[in-house]
Amino acid sequence: MNNKCIYYVEGPCEQQLIAALKETPARLIPGKVKVFNVVQNLIPKSQMLSIQAGTTVVLVFDTDVSQTSNLKKNLELLTRYCGKLKIIFLPQVLNLENELVRCTDVRTVMELTKSGSVKNFKTDFCKIKTKDCRSMLERHKLDYPRLWMTKAPEAFNFVDNNSFQIKIM
Repeated sequence: MNNKCIYYVEGPCEQQLIAALKETPARLIPGKVKVFNVVQNLIPKSQMLSIQAGTTVVLVFDTDVSQTSNLKKNLELLTRYCGKLKIIFLPQVLNLENELVRCTDVRTVMELTKSGSVKNFKTDFCKIKTKDCRSMLERHKLDYPRLWMTKAPEAFNFVDNNSFQIKIM
């Protein structure tokens, strides 16, 4: 098996978070990050066929919408078209903002970036340089082991709680 890893993240904020957690000292296994919502969309077959056997595929997604048919189909297709994959789930309960509030010392996510609204938070969070994002998370006492560990809503019961497999403690 090779040591390749691909992260499919829901949006640019998740891309920023993954990048920050891969900064030295790394908290996540390194890998390529692709912005692609696996809950809303089907991964194209052409993309799946390019995934090498032995690759770790990490799916980062919100759980605030209980429509899971595309996620289930993506799992089925990944299993069918890609040889010997390891699939890791990083479910955000209910979304990235809730996940960050639960795992830091802030009461609202806007406190992290001193933003005026949740919409502004997303814009501001994505604009931060990766190293500065990591510093900001550490300044707000990011409890890294708690990330992606909350039990997902019932609609996601088919998803393994295996986020620990991608984390570097």
